[in-house]
Amino acid sequence: MKANRSSLFWGVLLVAGGGLALARQMGYLDQLPDSAWMWIFGFVSLASFLSYALSGWKDWGWLFPAGVFGGLAMTVGFAVAGYDNPAMASPLFFGLLLPFAAAYSTDRTKNWWALIPGGVMLFLAMTTLLVDNVGGEWVGSMFLFLIALSFFVVYINNRARQWALLVAYILFVLSIAPAMASFGGDVPAYFGSIFLLAVAIPFFVVYFRSSAENWWAIIPAGAMTTLSVIATLAIAGWIRDTESGGISNAILMGGLAATFAVVWLRHAKDWAKVVTIILALVAVGSVFFVSLTDIFWPIAIILAGGYLLFTALRPKRE
Repeated sequence: MKANRSSLFWGVLLVAGGGLALARQMGYLDQLPDSAWMWIFGFVSLASFLSYALSGWKDWGWLFPAGVFGGLAMTVGFAVAGYDNPAMASPLFFGLLLPFAAAYSTDRTKNWWALIPGGVMLFLAMTTLLVDNVGGEWVGSMFLFLIALSFFVVYINNRARQWALLVAYILFVLSIAPAMASFGGDVPAYFGSIFLLAVAIPFFVVYFRSSAENWWAIIPAGAMTTLSVIATLAIAGWIRDTESGGISNAILMGGLAATFAVVWLRHAKDWAKVVTIILALVAVGSVFFVSLTDIFWPIAIILAGGYLLFTALRPKRE
């Protein structure tokens, strides 16, 4: 806002508002219908919006009074019409969203910060609009998702802000949990599997962006993915009993063997060959020695140590 126009606007508004408040206290406005306030607020909103337009659509600060008083006008209008619903407050928050949206669109590089309060206003608007129609769990998910979206746009606007991408990713993953809780039963328990897989995904991204330099990333990626699969099967009840314990061991060892096989075969790491073979043997043994679970692991460790001793002590080929 330009100083003169801003001072004139707020001066007139404050004098008029004070005069109306004084007149109401003295009883002169007792017969004034409630709908009159809708028109008063609407006029202030319109005047503010015209000032924004006359500034060449640049002084987005005018949208604060335009949005606030416009939202108040709509809220009063709903009240006069007899509506009694939390959604009546949503126009106020949508009005507060306008200046932040305009600030960001005016200068995306300088005003990237506007996305964060804008995301909060959008959440509050959507909450009041939907609170009577959806459960509280979905409101919680929506809050985390919208904040995550705000930080993601901050990153898109400037790829150097990788911290914003990390925050967006974490909040997005967390936003899944409240929504899953609304389904009841065993569904919320599957968030553990989703969380493990979500931890693996960044490592997959790092690996595939530059597998030659970041070959190490496939190890945590493969391990967390394998654990996610096991957790899913356990929650589903497929490997919950004692007799299926060997199956879970086989899946774990098989997944790790496949992971290290990638390191061995694709990246020519000789040490990974030994690890792959040992893990593959343990995976196969887990299936055939289910009933000997108590002694299987000690035997497997002894065999692995024996193999390493054999490879270390055998004569080197010239």
